[in-house]
Amino acid sequence: MSRAEKRRHTPSPLQPLLNEAMAHHQAGRLQEAEQLYQQILRVDPDHDEALHYLGLLAYRVGKHDQAIELIGQAIQQNPRNPLYHFNLGVVRHKQGRLDDAIAAYERAVSLNPQHAEAQNNLANAYRDQGKLDQAVASYRTSLRIKPEYAEAHNNLGVALKEQGRLDDALTSYEQALNLNPNHAEAHCNRGIVLKEQRKLDDAIASFQQALRIKPDYAKAHHNLGLALLWQRRPDQAVVSLRQSADLQHNHGRPIHETSVPRSRLKHDAEQIQYLLDRHRIPRSHASYLVALTQLRERAARAAHTSTRLMIGKSELAGIAPSFNRILHYAECPTLSPGALNPDLDVDSIETRYHATKPEIMYVDDLLRDEALSSLRQFCLESTIWKKDYENGYIGAFLGEGFSCPLLLQISEELRVRFPGIFKDSLLNQAWAFKYDSELKGLNIHADAAAVNVNFWITPDEANLDPARGGLVVWDKEAPRDWNFKEYNNEKNEPKIRAFLQSAGANAVTIPYRQNRAVIFNSDLFHQTDQFTFKDEYESRRINVTLLYGNRLTA
Repeated sequence: MSRAEKRRHTPSPLQPLLNEAMAHHQAGRLQEAEQLYQQILRVDPDHDEALHYLGLLAYRVGKHDQAIELIGQAIQQNPRNPLYHFNLGVVRHKQGRLDDAIAAYERAVSLNPQHAEAQNNLANAYRDQGKLDQAVASYRTSLRIKPEYAEAHNNLGVALKEQGRLDDALTSYEQALNLNPNHAEAHCNRGIVLKEQRKLDDAIASFQQALRIKPDYAKAHHNLGLALLWQRRPDQAVVSLRQSADLQHNHGRPIHETSVPRSRLKHDAEQIQYLLDRHRIPRSHASYLVALTQLRERAARAAHTSTRLMIGKSELAGIAPSFNRILHYAECPTLSPGALNPDLDVDSIETRYHATKPEIMYVDDLLRDEALSSLRQFCLESTIWKKDYENGYIGAFLGEGFSCPLLLQISEELRVRFPGIFKDSLLNQAWAFKYDSELKGLNIHADAAAVNVNFWITPDEANLDPARGGLVVWDKEAPRDWNFKEYNNEKNEPKIRAFLQSAGANAVTIPYRQNRAVIFNSDLFHQTDQFTFKDEYESRRINVTLLYGNRLTA
């Protein structure tokens, strides 16, 4: 009999201490809990429960490697406790180690076949891997064990929705809400399905109910914004989209030691200087510029072995109030004459789009001059660029700051003006990327939409190689049975390129031009072409992407 088994059968003098530690833990008094767990381990270094709970405490404060080590030690002492394997899976899942998480959840299920939560988490991991059939099967197993499990009903709905089974997904969400009427996520997910079914009044009601339950629910604000846009209520849509962005960014983080891309430090320092010079933000933000400049100087002195710079707590204090906050939105109103160039030849453009199979074409002079200038100024001035990428570009997404009345006007005018291209596809996502002059752009990928519009807004004088700098699109669609993680993951590039080679795909290269839009089938793999732009803030390459429709229903 192991020491853990003996402890279960024999009252332990350490049990009162463990109970006290757990009470502190549950109440959020983590320091007191940790001290007591450590006190137990000094008496009994192999105490599996103390090791396990100390591991959970480490997980709670973000120390995932330490959590895995401690829970692993608990498992060594008591390998037949399903809870330990379950929580090991939770930590591995959080780290993105999906295969390891699945192995841990499967071990928990083998030890306790009635562990509904482990089946649910196993299904979540399968879904994150894109293995939707296995995910659905595991969710259904969880619900056979525990039919009243509202979270599993909601999660099953998500998997069914990703399979394109909207009516089945709706049924699952409604079952979750019958069990838990205050399940904000189920209300939001129900709204997303209703939105895609074009039942916009019902969708908006679901999003609003989610927000009554959880006012700070960014996802619900984002989707409410899209539904309002689809109802042609752009002013209200912008309000909801910006509420989503404020909830995600205006929190004063980061507060812990972290690593930041050097390219992000460079961009933010240049942008804050640009805004201060033009009196767009108060002089009180000059201290943020000083902190960024000091970090850039330290990065310049450091060995260039990494694209990132590790920043400690003391340095973070100088940038935390501003780094993840949206300090300024530039004005970017709608234009009464319209945003698109009135001289665009609709019949010719639609004919050219459908003349190529699959569809790839470009249009020059997309926007009126006033629209191009206003949108460009919005991108230069608005401090919305919070999404960092290792290649050196930074992004802003529709529900994370890249929302203004003019952008929504452009997206809607495109759809209405070119019905032969967009048919009944509505805007689902939009983003913009800014690029560092010295680094790369997006790697090869496809998008989860029906039609992709990609246009460029930086002046041509900034482009030092007019023959390049645009977009490369391959003329073969992503396989229909590939999931999002397969066709939109840069780590999957070898598989994508192998597919393109075996399919005999040809690359179509469209050179960069300001106000040029590339319109193409979103199933097509594409990547940023090689580019060389002037190393100046106003010369950064900026592209805007609009995604219409859904890949599964296109």
